[in-house]
Amino acid sequence: MRRYTVFVSFIILSLVPVQAQNIRDRWMSGLEDTVKVCRISIPGTHDSGTAGVRFPMKHYARTQTMNLSEQWDAGIRFFDLRPKLEGGKLKIYHGPANCHLTFDEALLILTRKLEQHPAEFCIVMTNMAGGGQQATDMMMDLIHSTISTDMLAVFNAYMTVADMRGCILFIHRNTPSRGVDVPGVVVRGWPGNGTSRNARMVSSDEKSAELWAQDYFTSGNNDKDAYLSSKWDSMYRVMRAFCGADDAVWCINHASGYTGTGISTNIKRCSDYINFHLEEYLKDHHGPIGIIPMDFPSQELIDAIIDCNK
Repeated sequence: MRRYTVFVSFIILSLVPVQAQNIRDRWMSGLEDTVKVCRISIPGTHDSGTAGVRFPMKHYARTQTMNLSEQWDAGIRFFDLRPKLEGGKLKIYHGPANCHLTFDEALLILTRKLEQHPAEFCIVMTNMAGGGQQATDMMMDLIHSTISTDMLAVFNAYMTVADMRGCILFIHRNTPSRGVDVPGVVVRGWPGNGTSRNARMVSSDEKSAELWAQDYFTSGNNDKDAYLSSKWDSMYRVMRAFCGADDAVWCINHASGYTGTGISTNIKRCSDYINFHLEEYLKDHHGPIGIIPMDFPSQELIDAIIDCNK
């Protein structure tokens, strides 16, 4: 009898990671249809495609160890993709670093995940890494030719979970040429290296929403301690204020950043500091925190953000 009990206990314990995985890769299925998307706490990744960055660029260009598929399975639902036009193709880059992933490959990964989990949805932010206006226009056309119309979210400020299920909402930081059909929205007034509550997300048919964006990504020098403290303070203040924001306000609050320049750049040092403080803050926090793009997020931190929705 004792041997049987031990055996059953072993089986139950061995199933725990599998059960947790099943919950994480479809956690949005538990959200109420009527919840507004802008009030959902969504874990995201900054420069999401960088798991493929190779030596010698790894140290100062890689921000993720998980590939896109692994990020989805861990619960990530906001993806930051930065295409660059090179050799007639749109390839994902981080600055000068090739991520060895094309934009259409990234889209295929995400659409397959949505096909497998139609109750889920995701948000993709694009920001061109090179190629100018031609690359921006080409990206818009590629999205339309790669993704079926019923998988492209139709934006409005008050859109709900029901509006988004099975879809991708695209948020673009680059404006296409006049007349180019934009899937999703274009951001006007992104703050760059700082914080703004005056940015807007605007669709082709001029539907718009107020966007709070915090993207204080560096101090531009090596004052590590001063920058990290200031970065966390910027992030903290946006989270606190967003809890009481109007229910049509959207929020993208970056946990990502770096210290140093050139070969002294250290992304991991910053993520260790910010991610630790964020996880500690969430232990006692109640209420929505918006979209949080992160570098090197732990599973515990991803889960903590998802838990804000309970």
